[in-house]
Amino acid sequence: MDYDNGFILQKTVDWSLLNDGMTIPVSMCSLFRAWDESILTHGQSKDIKILIDGEFYDAKLKNQNFVQSNWTGHKDVIQIRYGRQSPLAVKLRAVFQKSYVYLFAQKQALGKSKRQIPLPDDLQEYIRLYLTSSPDVLCMECCSCSDYQQLAHTLSAIPEEVYEQSDDDQFFMADKTASIEEKQRLVKYRRIDRSIILTLKRFYDYRDEISGEKIGDEYGDSVVEAHHIDYFTRSQNNDSTNIIIISPNYHRIIHKSNPRFNRKKFQFEFENGEVLRLK
Repeated sequence: MDYDNGFILQKTVDWSLLNDGMTIPVSMCSLFRAWDESILTHGQSKDIKILIDGEFYDAKLKNQNFVQSNWTGHKDVIQIRYGRQSPLAVKLRAVFQKSYVYLFAQKQALGKSKRQIPLPDDLQEYIRLYLTSSPDVLCMECCSCSDYQQLAHTLSAIPEEVYEQSDDDQFFMADKTASIEEKQRLVKYRRIDRSIILTLKRFYDYRDEISGEKIGDEYGDSVVEAHHIDYFTRSQNNDSTNIIIISPNYHRIIHKSNPRFNRKKFQFEFENGEVLRLK
């Protein structure tokens, strides 16, 4: 069942997803407005169904009821919640068994620490979430480690700049040894990627995240571009948290120099000591 037109987000598997739920990134919350306005009311929650592989699972969609006076200016937090023993959590742990075993072992080693545990590069798994025509049903597509690995060969033949700027036809020409299925999957990834990018551009009001400026605004247009912090051709990471919106000039400089991105300080760090920080 294909819900590309209702695509919301892609999320890398983590401990929370496998046990109790997930938070919708603020940049993606606006997509719920046309789907169901009621969930945007602070403190509102409702029962929903999550569709996976043709089966329905119970969950709850919540606009968290935090005390707004204690968090002035904080945007609403929309979450999908379900219990650890719920059929949905059991299903996800079965699909993503490799991730669960790895994360469980890491949690045991860390004890009471609440530090976020990233998956290693050779164990990347994720879900994609889609709206449906029903305001009570979301579709979840599960992409396991084997799905990730199948695409790695095709992606290795495509420079990152080509991936970020090319149209679908170029993907079919990128690797003559790849199967039609691999190429079609890559085209789908690119279309989903463009959906995320358009949403992020709108969220940031078409502004460059480094300078804060609207590039080309004086000419009645916008020329900001999207950059994958961890290159998609290496990571297959289409999470909205892995994409930033920047000007073409900054984009070319970053690809040319390949600086390190410091996620704690939200800045690119170049070998010569120069820094580009996100506003």
